[in-house]
Amino acid sequence: MFRTLSELRDSINQLIEQQGEDAVCAAFVYTGEDVFEFDDNDNEVRFSKVLTEDVLCDVGGSSYIYEQIGEMIDDYIRMRNSIIQKYYNSDIKEAQEFQTL
Repeated sequence: MFRTLSELRDSINQLIEQQGEDAVCAAFVYTGEDVFEFDDNDNEVRFSKVLTEDVLCDVGGSSYIYEQIGEMIDDYIRMRNSIIQKYYNSDIKEAQEFQTL
C-alpha cells in the first residue's frame, strides 16, 4: 500500500479509535530514506524523487509482502497451537497417571 506519511497517520489514528491505543500491532514502514543502494566504494547512492516514489509505489502495490505476512501469521498460529496442544496433552497424561497411583 502506497501512502504519504500524512495519510498513514490518518489511518493509524482511525485504527486507534477503533481498537484503542493499547492494541498490539506489527508494522513495517519504508520511506524514501530506505530507497538507496551502495556503489563500488560502499557509498550510499540516492535516487530522484520520481524513481524513489515509483519504487515505493511498486513495493506498496505488491501482494507478495501481504501474502508472506499472512503465511507467517498462519505458521505462528499453528506452531503456538501445537505447543499448547502438546502441553495440554502432557497435563492430561500426568493427571491420569496421578489418578492411577
